[in-house]
Amino acid sequence: MNSPQSDELKDFLLSRQQHASTNEISWGERRREWINAVERLYQTVTDELLSESIAQGLVAVSRVEKEITEEYLGTYRVPELILDIGAETVRFSPKGRNTIGANGRVDLVGELDAMTLVLEPAGHWSVVLSRLPRQVVALDGKALTEALRRVMR
Repeated sequence: MNSPQSDELKDFLLSRQQHASTNEISWGERRREWINAVERLYQTVTDELLSESIAQGLVAVSRVEKEITEEYLGTYRVPELILDIGAETVRFSPKGRNTIGANGRVDLVGELDAMTLVLEPAGHWSVVLSRLPRQVVALDGKALTEALRRVMR
């Protein structure tokens, strides 16, 4: 004998199953979107934030390919952005798309330390100043300068 509650529960579970089948996640599309977001980050850094310094020869830019394996996204290749500043090297190193609280993570790695950049759900990049409490600032010239100060000798 079915009670009204069990019918209601069954209807709910059935609706969730139907909802899931109509909202299948395209992991290949997510992977492409993530790689494109990383490319946009690098364009912002090189074409906007550091363009004058690159033109003046204060910063040399190069790239190397990195392989990442993530659950659902599989194994894929994504570039790291390498900045040679004086005698030091700083690297923008993607960590992955599947990140708690963000749509992706790239670490800024220097010889002294590393900082985290996150792709916010709104689509812009932020620098994580503190994890607990969570404190982030939008990536701009000032935030990049502070991040470089922290990671370089």
